[in-house]
Amino acid sequence: MSHYPGPHVLIPVTTADAVDASVRCARAIGLRVERPEVIAEGYSVRVHLRPAPVVSRVVTLGRELRGHPRPWLEREVAVGQFLAASGARVVPPWGAPGPCVINGIDVSLWQWVEHVPGLVSQHEFGTILGELHGVLASYEGDLPPMVGPLTDIATAMTVSDHQLLHRAAAKLVPLALGWPRRPLHGDAHTGNVLMTPTGPLWTDFEDACGGPVEWDLASLTVSDEARDAYPGDIDVTRLEECRDLRRLQILASMLVGDVDDAELLDAITTPLQRRL
Repeated sequence: MSHYPGPHVLIPVTTADAVDASVRCARAIGLRVERPEVIAEGYSVRVHLRPAPVVSRVVTLGRELRGHPRPWLEREVAVGQFLAASGARVVPPWGAPGPCVINGIDVSLWQWVEHVPGLVSQHEFGTILGELHGVLASYEGDLPPMVGPLTDIATAMTVSDHQLLHRAAAKLVPLALGWPRRPLHGDAHTGNVLMTPTGPLWTDFEDACGGPVEWDLASLTVSDEARDAYPGDIDVTRLEECRDLRRLQILASMLVGDVDDAELLDAITTPLQRRL
């Protein structure tokens, strides 16, 4: 595997940069911030801007895969505002969500919601996904087709010569571009359902896209029990294709991030090799 700078390389944003930009953004709109606390790190950083009931989101490592985060954050805020106004079970954006730009760093703001430990059950996941799709059906904003996986895979193909990545992409990407399109969460997995004292709430709509309902059931965290609880029709052949595309997306992110996890790599590459 060879690596070289790809078209999406941006100046890195550290966690400290994300915290500083978040505090500055919040204070610029009049919020009192005294004890910022990082509550999540990964492809993005989330900061609870205590004592304000606000959480910021700043894309950090995800910039390597997806380039400038502004269009992704704008889509996420727009979808979040629509869903919250429609009464959907979502973590709502803050009243002035941005994204705002502080020293070249994009920050979006969201309401703080108390949460409880645990993951949503598979049956409930399928049920509330059906509810979410019902509300999203009337969303009229621009949602690019399958923007999360197709972007991640395209970036990986520019920075890695991994043979399975290129061979699987040659089969799966044309399939994905021909799938039916309707508004989707885009990254629906159990970790993106926040458990709260009043019930589960969807969060993290950065990957909102146009695509088939099967894509939102294709996460490796989602079982056939969730599929069976989903209230709409499911094309089981397309679901398997979507699961393979999800595996390919994970492979792409591992290659771009140079992630060394032999067990995960085997779990996603073995099914992809069977497809080829």
